[in-house]
Amino acid sequence: MFRKVSILIVICLLHILSYPARAAAGDDGTILDKNTPIYTSASVGTPLFLAVEALQRDLKKVLGGSHPILPLTAIKTTGIVVLNSQKDGLQKKLTGWEAHQVYRSKIAGQAVVIAQGADTRGTIYAVYTVSEKLLGVPPLWYFSSWQPQKKKRIVVPPAFHLLFTPPTVKYRAWFPNDMDLFQPWRKQSADNYALWLETALRLKLNTIEWIDDEQDYSKPFSVSPTTQLISDYGLINTSHHHSPLNASFSGWKDYWQKYRDTTAPALLLSNEKYLEEFWRYNVECVRRNHIDMLWVLGFRGNGDHPFWYTFKDAPRSMQERGAVITRMLERQRQIVLSVTHDPHTKFRTIFYDELSDLLAKGYIRPPADSSFIWTYVAARRDHYPNNDIREVSKQQNLLLGYYFNYQFTSTGSHLAAGEGPWKMEKNFRFVASKSNRPIAYSVVNAGNIREFLTELSANAAMMWDFKQYSSDRFLLTFCQQYFGAKAAHQAALLYKAYYDAFWHQRKPDLKGFNRQYIFQDLRYKKAIEQIAGNFKDRSNLNPLTDIAAEQVPGRTYRIVPEDNNADNQIDAIIHGTAVSSEKFLKTATAADALYKIVDPEGQAFFSDNLRQPAFYMYYLNDCLLQLSKAYKQEDHEQRGRLVAAAINSLKAAENALRKNEHGVFSDWYSNDRVFGFDHLYKVLAKITQS
Repeated sequence: MFRKVSILIVICLLHILSYPARAAAGDDGTILDKNTPIYTSASVGTPLFLAVEALQRDLKKVLGGSHPILPLTAIKTTGIVVLNSQKDGLQKKLTGWEAHQVYRSKIAGQAVVIAQGADTRGTIYAVYTVSEKLLGVPPLWYFSSWQPQKKKRIVVPPAFHLLFTPPTVKYRAWFPNDMDLFQPWRKQSADNYALWLETALRLKLNTIEWIDDEQDYSKPFSVSPTTQLISDYGLINTSHHHSPLNASFSGWKDYWQKYRDTTAPALLLSNEKYLEEFWRYNVECVRRNHIDMLWVLGFRGNGDHPFWYTFKDAPRSMQERGAVITRMLERQRQIVLSVTHDPHTKFRTIFYDELSDLLAKGYIRPPADSSFIWTYVAARRDHYPNNDIREVSKQQNLLLGYYFNYQFTSTGSHLAAGEGPWKMEKNFRFVASKSNRPIAYSVVNAGNIREFLTELSANAAMMWDFKQYSSDRFLLTFCQQYFGAKAAHQAALLYKAYYDAFWHQRKPDLKGFNRQYIFQDLRYKKAIEQIAGNFKDRSNLNPLTDIAAEQVPGRTYRIVPEDNNADNQIDAIIHGTAVSSEKFLKTATAADALYKIVDPEGQAFFSDNLRQPAFYMYYLNDCLLQLSKAYKQEDHEQRGRLVAAAINSLKAAENALRKNEHGVFSDWYSNDRVFGFDHLYKVLAKITQS
């Protein structure tokens, strides 16, 4: 009897919810206070319940008090009602992938705020929209060191209604790669370990591309802990280009030794049946753990290398190699379909490095599937549309994906953002122009997170509403949200000045990309190393050479002396860094002054995200400038003074970043292994000792 009554109550409730009440005369709206409960049908442990618990935490931070989570059948007072349209049977004015809305209504005489999604993830977005738009909790709260403004109550007007139609880009991904700072920090606490996924959802991203932790093959049909965590938060998993079907060859031996209790077969093309067994097992692992997966098809070798570096029986000609990859793509696709039994399973591939070259030559033919996503990759070192995507014809009408780097370990931005929202926007608009269909998949590489928060936010905003997005408009809104209305306009201008201060070591050759080539901070690191290493023979004024792994001659630095009013690399560096350091100092000084005007709760983030990075880049420019001057200096004493000045500037650059170490980020840079300040100090010290 109780069950029948409960069902009747739910049916009546949903009928009432289907028709939001109009504001009656004297209706003062909905009041949220320290006693506001949350009503939901979500079960403990589900992705939606995690979001509801986050909302409960936000309510306590802002309003204090207690905010119980209650079932929908318990609505007796004003509260926040969380509705999943698919599960709760509500279809009022809300359809489409991840659509959601937040509005004020009345239920049985009780004024409530309704957070409603057309599907589960849409409902999660609706919950976080309540936090952001009504409680004032920004999406980056954890990473921006945000502190809440305590309030006694919040009044939601009767006419309050925020509607979000389905996003332009269906799969909107974040790829945490090159995580030398993030991964050790992540292990320090439960919040550090997981809240980056909450941040992704608050930004309204829906996919995580992940590669770092291999699954434990001693546990049958398991997946890696992070793969499972991503799923637990309600996000879609997708894998990296060296991990097709969520399986990298770094786990090859473990599979055979730990799961199959046998010796691993050699990685040979002639052992294709063993490859297929390995792939099928990993697909089964995903299926059995109910992981929502956007499947990656691809064929590369062990590590981040072409397959012919690993497979000893690989063909020698590029055309034959392309044919192998084509065959493997289709075979992998068939394996997934045979396991999922779902003809609508979604696939993508990634045309990275050698795959891009082979595709451009017509040696790779992806599966003939209209829903197959062709994921192109921005050019390496400097991130702009590569030749392969530039050669795509709009008449092909491909379903396109695009991978854009904010961070790049070898030569790119690492300890300070460099690419910027405008360059990201230009890249994705170029890709969109290559098809009559909307971009299906976007991903940005930002492994250490803190340094790229503004850029991550910009990408998320653009991928949701591609047509309306403007980097200028986004940045002003971003600054208003995090720094306050009084400082917002000037802060937005300073962000633009910061990105414009980067040295353009070469003139652009792609129309509309005025920042096509920039000198990111890891290029400074490598230039300092190489110039210091050549001090014994300073007659060579072109001391910079490509890194050992470089595949395109001249790509490591891309310094064109003639574009810098110079005849050689050293003079180009002196000219470029002198101009760039002056711009960065001007920006940093202005940020220093604006800091006092920023809202108190936003000052830490303003300093971390703009002020100190500007000082860091100023001192980094000055270090390379002084070192290059010393390289040309014949007088021993003067040369020594210039090298000492370079060392002092490098120390000042590190100190600028160290000022960002506070709160949960108190030792953020302690695990830096990519830039390596200590190593650079030793390199420069050798000059002073010689």
